[in-house]
Amino acid sequence: MAHEKASDEQGAATSEKYSVFSAVEKWCIVAMVSYAAWFSTLTSFIYFPAILQLSRTFSVSVDKINLTITSYMAVAAIAPTLVGDAADVLGRRPVYVLALSLYIGANIAIVLSNSYSALVGLRLLQALAISGRFSVQIWVRFTHHSQAPSQLRMG
Repeated sequence: MAHEKASDEQGAATSEKYSVFSAVEKWCIVAMVSYAAWFSTLTSFIYFPAILQLSRTFSVSVDKINLTITSYMAVAAIAPTLVGDAADVLGRRPVYVLALSLYIGANIAIVLSNSYSALVGLRLLQALAISGRFSVQIWVRFTHHSQAPSQLRMG
């Protein structure tokens, strides 16, 4: 009887600890992923105050600059599906690093761009890279936390 009770306690202890990361490391991973996810929101909203300046810089109408916003939002709606599927096939870590690298590269290229067409293309790349990471980010959270605690951190 005592042997069965001891094995039950040992089984419960091993089933709870299924990760090689400590609790602090898990929190750090979630914090880094969440901080990087904030860039998607920042990228879409920081653009609005600069619409008039962008239209003057690229010598196009405000409507054409608004088209870059619409294009960004359209790609941002589709990107999580594409990047999530790629993460399932290639693995989350490489896809996450690639997406973040593409995002940083797209931001640098946007700063250096001199034409409207380059701006549109780079905004599409920016949306694909940063918005697609949300599906990967959610799975990173679920991977490093059991179901109940991760639901508390999702919202």
